[in-house]
Amino acid sequence: MSVKLRPVRSADADTIWRIFHQVVAAGDSYVFATATSRADAEQYFLMPGITTFVPEADGEVAGFYKLIPNRRDRGAHVANASFMVDPTSAGRGIGYALGRHCLEQARLRGYLALQFNFVVSTHARAVALWQRLRFAILAAVPRAFRHATLGDVDAFVMYRSLEDLPSPPAMTTFGERASGYSWVPRPSAYAIVSDEGDRIALVSTPRGTFLPGGGIDPGEWAEITAVRETREECALDIRTTWFVGRALDLVVDEEEGQGFEKVSTFVAADIVGRAAVEPQMDHVTIWAASVEDAARRLTRQGHIWAVKEWQRARASWPETTTFER
Repeated sequence: MSVKLRPVRSADADTIWRIFHQVVAAGDSYVFATATSRADAEQYFLMPGITTFVPEADGEVAGFYKLIPNRRDRGAHVANASFMVDPTSAGRGIGYALGRHCLEQARLRGYLALQFNFVVSTHARAVALWQRLRFAILAAVPRAFRHATLGDVDAFVMYRSLEDLPSPPAMTTFGERASGYSWVPRPSAYAIVSDEGDRIALVSTPRGTFLPGGGIDPGEWAEITAVRETREECALDIRTTWFVGRALDLVVDEEEGQGFEKVSTFVAADIVGRAAVEPQMDHVTIWAASVEDAARRLTRQGHIWAVKEWQRARASWPETTTFER
């Protein structure tokens, strides 16, 4: 049996809700109450800015996982993930395929480790799977989970370093570090948003034309920033899908007399709908007819590189990884 992994789509919501409800109703692996609402479930797994993937087995969605930072700011270099597999697909290798894919995606995004904060100790299938994928049990929290049939049982904290996996591609640098300026790091995130006609959204500003995005605020991660900034600049609600890459633009702001190291994360995104907000006054959304058109209009070399990387990768995304059991 082959398992194909792809980013979640809006059309998957009904299936995800069905799987979520079945898993939670068992009361043996997740802390959610049986009566958890669909809105709460979607907030946890499908909120825009959360990286969520689904496996397709024999053409049917058989589970899902989300990947996020384990902590904000100084803890954001360690990832966290949550998984659910359709109970009717248990024993078919779905969980293993999800776990492997998650580890690869976490490493690609530059995370150094993946940590589970709460694995129910009596959920033997899950514990065995994570140990097979080289997770270690760091601690057992006594009686932390109220099991539906066994009463209060322990929960494990499990951890796996990712440094044995292939390193993420080296970041491409554009521009030169001119002398006479102090250089300030500026982590940023941008979305490559395409519509049904394959046009690419760009934002024209007094300082140039860019992909939608901007600086990462404290407590945010890249996908959250891309969603927020696209909403503010383009009045578009988007769902981030896959990771395109990172680039460093060395930019001098003559007005401020300051150099900025624009470490930019680029993510692909789908349009969910129009946002009920007014775009920023000095930001105008324009639609490039093609990657070549976008490259002619964009101001920063890192953004030009990103749309070309996006085009190159589209041949294998969104359905990119197949695991043979």
